Amino acid sequence: MRVIAGTARGTRLYGAKGYKIRPVLDRVKESLFAVLDDSVVDARVLDLFAGVGNLGIEALSRGAAQVDFFEQHRPTADAIKDNLERAHLADEARIYMVKLPRGLALADGMYGLIFVDPPFRIDKRLLERLFKIIREKGLLEYDGLLVYRHSPHTSFEPPLAEWSLEERRDYGDSIISFYGLNKQADNAGGTNV
Repeated sequence: MRVIAGTARGTRLYGAKGYKIRPVLDRVKESLFAVLDDSVVDARVLDLFAGVGNLGIEALSRGAAQVDFFEQHRPTADAIKDNLERAHLADEARIYMVKLPRGLALADGMYGLIFVDPPFRIDKRLLERLFKIIREKGLLEYDGLLVYRHSPHTSFEPPLAEWSLEERRDYGDSIISFYGLNKQADNAGGTNV
């Protein structure tokens, strides 16, 4: 794994020894950030199930103002710290070693971009709670994007009454779905954000 663009371009990213991760391949990451384009610049970013920090570090390298990384596995959270230091981006990042979705209580303010990259075999109920908390707590800016990476075999999709699917890209064993808030639901007196 490596950073593919921006100030830290070419920096190698490493994981915790002996711990398997499911990294975002370079071609998928390149396509994902092509969709995001300039929306990354100056954005506050929330990277959930951060792994080694691949997506959040790429966002920082491309001009994000700040990234909050959430990762529950201590050696992997330590790997994020090491990767940030290697990329000279540690000053713009915070790392939370917490279990999700409960750990979202530590997230503060609003984010222009949220990455949700859970394990492919995650409990669907956990994802339901996670998306509900993100919306109810108002973590995503009104015009922000939530980027959800999932398996083609995953049965969970966020409810369209609350989330608007802006774009979807299929890459074999990974699907990247880009969601915004469903503004019609808000305007019709739906969920308060």
